[in-house]
Amino acid sequence: MPQNSSHPQGHGAVAVMTLAALLTVATGCAGTDTDRTTTSTTSSVPLVPSGVSWRSWQGIELPVAVQGPRLIDGAVASDFDRSPAGAALAAIHATVRMSLAPDGQWPHVGQRMLAPGPGRDKWATARAQVSISGPASDSVPSILGYTLTVYTHTEARVEIYSAYADDSVTRNTATVVWAVDGWRLLLPDPVTESPVTAVDSAPADMIPLIRP
Repeated sequence: MPQNSSHPQGHGAVAVMTLAALLTVATGCAGTDTDRTTTSTTSSVPLVPSGVSWRSWQGIELPVAVQGPRLIDGAVASDFDRSPAGAALAAIHATVRMSLAPDGQWPHVGQRMLAPGPGRDKWATARAQVSISGPASDSVPSILGYTLTVYTHTEARVEIYSAYADDSVTRNTATVVWAVDGWRLLLPDPVTESPVTAVDSAPADMIPLIRP
């Protein structure tokens, strides 16, 4: 994401987005297309979210659907369906909210949207060294959609596709796990590589999040 030194708040947001990319990597998740494995689901399980609308938060538009989130409390979004669509929406919200939650709110995101463990602890330590006092003022991405490379009732691996103002497209790989209070983003330890990869275009099998 381009940086603009004339916007200190945006610069801080960019720093945390970069930090989040480094801390959300899952070991071995960045394989080639031929390495992808998709868990089969029945037709009764929703792969595509329904009733999608968009809500602006910290300068970026986030999708809200029937499958979640049904509860938004400050920087925290929760109550996502235990379904492929619910897992994908949870992954999208968690990756963005952990990156852009302002000072005073990011600890709540960590406690309620991230899975406990060494990865979360390292993220919290790094996040405490960055200040975000307002919305991102640099170029922010538009979320295009996602693919699910793995889905079970306890874990999902989601590839989130986003477009930027310069027509570039990125793929962000995230893993969410099911906990007693719903889906949580897993930040594994150790970090081996960034989950954010530049791609030529979104894949044909991407589930699009259509804007009205």
